[in-house]
Amino acid sequence: MESFIGVFDSGVGGLAVVRELKNRLPREAIIYIADSRFFPYGTKPREQVIDRAATLIQFLRGNGAKMVVVACNTASSAIFPDIQHQVDVPVLGMISAGVKSAQLATRNGRVAVLSTPGTAKSHGYLRAMALMDPTIEMIELQSQELVNLVENGTIQGQAVTDYAREVLAPARVFQADTLVLGCTHFPFLTSLLEGILGPSVKIVDPSKELAYEVALVLEKCGLATATGQPDKFFTTGDPGDFLDKAQLFLGDYVSTVEVAAV
Repeated sequence: MESFIGVFDSGVGGLAVVRELKNRLPREAIIYIADSRFFPYGTKPREQVIDRAATLIQFLRGNGAKMVVVACNTASSAIFPDIQHQVDVPVLGMISAGVKSAQLATRNGRVAVLSTPGTAKSHGYLRAMALMDPTIEMIELQSQELVNLVENGTIQGQAVTDYAREVLAPARVFQADTLVLGCTHFPFLTSLLEGILGPSVKIVDPSKELAYEVALVLEKCGLATATGQPDKFFTTGDPGDFLDKAQLFLGDYVSTVEVAAV
């Protein structure tokens, strides 16, 4: 029976999306796969990211996913909009949710996007915002190292703060009043980023808007269910390593991780 919301990312970052999905849709069952063996996506060639995304979507569909959430900005920028015509269930990604959130949040029409090199190179946010609201100006910031730090469980400390301050410096020069977290690893750094930017800059987590969109699509397509099934977590890497990281961010909510040989 197709009863799960399928979610995938290159690592633990997509758990930020899972957290928002469970907050909004606590009775829906989730199946999550972290492509840890191929982490990070942000520095991989676009063709390889597309190939891995297709493999993971096939895995999720084969394990009962009634819809798929691409909880990775790099993968979202690579596979949309083409993926919509290749999969027989709804597929939602991060870029449109991030752009919508930024449009609603900005007051001065200047938005910074913090993402991986892969997402920045695609200019997915710039293109999507130009279509949605061309009056809003955007600047792209990128850092693979911040992604790596979160993946390794390093989300605080003076060294991390100093490095993040350097990465964010162009946003101050640009006078952005909104920062979009353009990688699902970054919500776990929200407190640190707020301390650097101060209260005048609104930090936007696209995961919240994406969870809202998922709820709308489930209702519209008649896919909303409450099966009571337990959530499932998979990784293509070391399950013990992933479990340790997942529990660092989400506590005992993640208790068992299986290996997916894909």
